[in-house]
Amino acid sequence: MSTRCLALVLFLCIPAVAQEFPSGRDFLTDYEVDVLRDNQGFEERIEAYVKFAALRLELIEQSLEVEEAGRGAKVHRSLKEYGSIIQAVDDVIDDALVRNRKMDGALGDLLAAEARFSARLGAIAAEPAADAWRYEFVLEDALSITRDSMELLAEDLGDRKRAVLLEEEAAKRRQKESMAPERRKEVERVRAQEEDATSERQRKRPTLLRPGEKVGGK
Repeated sequence: MSTRCLALVLFLCIPAVAQEFPSGRDFLTDYEVDVLRDNQGFEERIEAYVKFAALRLELIEQSLEVEEAGRGAKVHRSLKEYGSIIQAVDDVIDDALVRNRKMDGALGDLLAAEARFSARLGAIAAEPAADAWRYEFVLEDALSITRDSMELLAEDLGDRKRAVLLEEEAAKRRQKESMAPERRKEVERVRAQEEDATSERQRKRPTLLRPGEKVGGK
């Protein structure tokens, strides 16, 4: 059995159940979640996501080789998962930028991989199957997500980091503005109390002097 076929068989044996990893993402299998938990380094996570994305494309291409009932639904699901994986990769990069983590050569390898993914998706779109109507829109989304990710990879990292920070700040403002007036006042009151407590701790310095004692014993 070829390495590719073996990988596909192993993947199909893994139960694809809904995950909460992270923030309710349900596009990864239990096995893939475990892989990410065991590989917290930036390059390791990028490499893992690239493998997950490539496997979804292999599943799609294999499904399209054989006409069978429910094929369109399977392709649709794999395309959705593929798109979510690429978006997750972008999130990992944005997080690394904000945390000032080293990326070394991982981004160049990722860009090359996404270029191959884009070509494979383009080939699928160029030869639509009879049931392509079941997944044509999500296929367009997958292509768009891949191209957008490639454009981000081509950007200056400093510019991308600034854009991420600006978006985070804007999101915080929107969240604050969406709060009910009572909730907003409560948040501001708690924050003010925390600031006062911090100032008080900084003002008071620990001392070994007894009550009434002065420095020098007088």
